Amino acid sequence: MRSLRVEVAVFAIAFTVFGLVALALVWSGDWAYASLGSVSGGTTPTILVPRVQDGVRVESPANLQLWLSWHHAWATYVTGMTNDPPIAFGTGPIFTPDEYAHMADVRAVFRGAEVAAVLALFVGSYRVARARRRGDALRLVRAGAIVAAGIVAVIGVIAVFAFDPLFLLFHEVFFPQGNFLFDPATSNLLRLYPEWYWQGITAGVAVSFIAVALGAAAVSHIALRRGSNTYTRAA
Repeated sequence: MRSLRVEVAVFAIAFTVFGLVALALVWSGDWAYASLGSVSGGTTPTILVPRVQDGVRVESPANLQLWLSWHHAWATYVTGMTNDPPIAFGTGPIFTPDEYAHMADVRAVFRGAEVAAVLALFVGSYRVARARRRGDALRLVRAGAIVAAGIVAVIGVIAVFAFDPLFLLFHEVFFPQGNFLFDPATSNLLRLYPEWYWQGITAGVAVSFIAVALGAAAVSHIALRRGSNTYTRAA
């Protein structure tokens, strides 16, 4: 019994790590930014753009399509699809050196998460293969998926009531250098990624993960019931 609990715990953690990273990649897409921008009531109407004369950044009109183009550039950089961050916008850099430094750190953390996801996939697959030899694979997946859904659900409930402290704690843990604090009045990065974006992405990833986990548990449960109802008639 103890051995089974350990197997379930290890599989649940591996399932959670892989699932959250994979879904974070899915939700980093342009479709998610556009959808969340529409649902939230619109993106920030202006962007700070360097003037041709002196390079001083001034307010310039912006729309969802413009912000979407910047999001696409940053998303491909952070997820490792390109090695070059977005640099300029006609007259000069849109983002400050501190913002570029922070996004480089975000890229490093996310690339590390991708490596962790690959390792989690290997660990989870190994546990399932080993359980399969004992005839326990479906039970392992069912129990592990339910535990994983529970873990994410608990974190999700906490986030509903304490999103800002949890978001700040996340940044303090993964970015201890503290370069994630920017002035909302002068930061294009905060205009590009306001609070509604992070709340929407967090909710989207969490709900998607719980749905996938419960779906995996349900499929495993149905397969187990069918297996238990199967018998061989006497000759």
